[in-house]
Formats: sequence, C-alpha cells, structure tokens
Amino acid sequence: MTVTTTDTKQRIIEAAAHAMIEKSYNGVGLSEILNEAQVPKGSFYHFFKSKEHLGIAVVEKAAADKCHRLREHFSNRKLTPLARLRGVFEEVRTDVLEGNVRSECVLCKLALEQAALSDLMRVAIHSAFDQFKALTSQVLREAQAEGEIDANLDAETLSDFLTVSFHGAMIRVEIDNELRAVDNFLHYVFEVLLK
Repeated sequence: MTVTTTDTKQRIIEAAAHAMIEKSYNGVGLSEILNEAQVPKGSFYHFFKSKEHLGIAVVEKAAADKCHRLREHFSNRKLTPLARLRGVFEEVRTDVLEGNVRSECVLCKLALEQAALSDLMRVAIHSAFDQFKALTSQVLREAQAEGEIDANLDAETLSDFLTVSFHGAMIRVEIDNELRAVDNFLHYVFEVLLK
C-alpha cells in the first residue's frame, strides 16, 4: 500500500491533536508530534509553515468532525427538532462516560490557551464556533416552526447561548472530573429554558 501525502498530513494533524490534548499546545514540541506521527521533520514544512499553522489545521479538523456529527444528528427526521438537539448533547455526555470526549475538547483547550496569543488561531476557533452556531440555529428554527419552542426567541442568539454554555460545561467537566455541569446544562436547557 502506498502512503500518500494526504495520509502523511493527516497523521501529523492527528498526532498534534492528541499531543495538544494530553499536554497543551505550548507543552508539546514539533519533534514529539512528528515522532508520534512517524514523519521526518523535513516533511513537516512541506505541509505547514509553522506550528501555529499546524494548530489551525487541528482546529479545522476538529471543527469539521464536529460539524459532520451535528449534521448527522440534525438530519434525523425520525426525531423532532428539539429531540435531535438534545441528542447531540446527550451523545457527548455518553462520550464523557466512556472516556472518548477529549478529542472534541481540543477546541476548548486551544481556545483557552491560544485565542489571546495568536490572531490566526483565534480566527480559526471563532470560525469553528460560528459553524456550530449556524447548524444549531437551523434546528432551533425548525423547532420553532413545529411549535416546540417559543417562536419569538431569536434562534441565532439562543444558538450562541447554547454553544457557549455547553462548552463552558465541558470545561467544568475537565476541572471537576465529573458530569454535574453537563447534567445541569441538560436539565436547565431542556426542562426549564426550552420547555
């Protein structure tokens, strides 16, 4: 089997994401990332201008993966729009229980660590959150059209609130090492705010 340049680039991005989750952006060096990816250092600069550009690629890959998952959930017409929305958050809760959530938290981790230090990374992270907000806004508008939630609520503002609140809850899960923040989010959003 021939290894393509796309495979090599993806291995670097995946190794970087793993290392940045485990140690942080500033806590991991390029040599460590490239050793994990089994890629020579010279190959790195074929794909990326700098570690900062690699960080942007990590953000874009995490955002693309998350958007793909959101689209899958939100396109399930067997469920009501509100059930589709809740299902997204409940799936993440299940991932936390199974120990699989850290891959998505790379966005939160890089946002906290790099947004104030790198304009390029900040813009990439902002774009990721805008994508999540747009997809969530659409399902909220569907929920409004079906009478599940108040039609007078601004879907974009509500989507932004949900996105920010949930990511805040995920940060709290990292801090507390327990699910209470996610459970509180689910309760107050779906049993109080959107009921």
